[in-house]
Amino acid sequence: MKKVLTAAALLLCLLLAASQDSSTRDAVAAELPIPSVEDISIQAYGDKNKSCQEWTDGCRTCERSGTDAVCSNIGIACQPKPIACARRAEPPK
Repeated sequence: MKKVLTAAALLLCLLLAASQDSSTRDAVAAELPIPSVEDISIQAYGDKNKSCQEWTDGCRTCERSGTDAVCSNIGIACQPKPIACARRAEPPK
């Protein structure tokens, strides 16, 4: 009898979840800010700022290696800050 009640309760929960109105979810999603490319990817920062040779968000550091960027991994529980250039290319002499 317990198994039947548990199965019925589970089925009821699944039916309720499936029938929820998506308008609430869509309204919440519409209020969230759309992040810029720099917020999404630290690699994109280097693609956009070609004169920057090394950049960081306080958790990861990226460095130009030829035409590619090489980035470190993020540490556990690190809270990234806005990405900033740490070293620019020296102008030709």
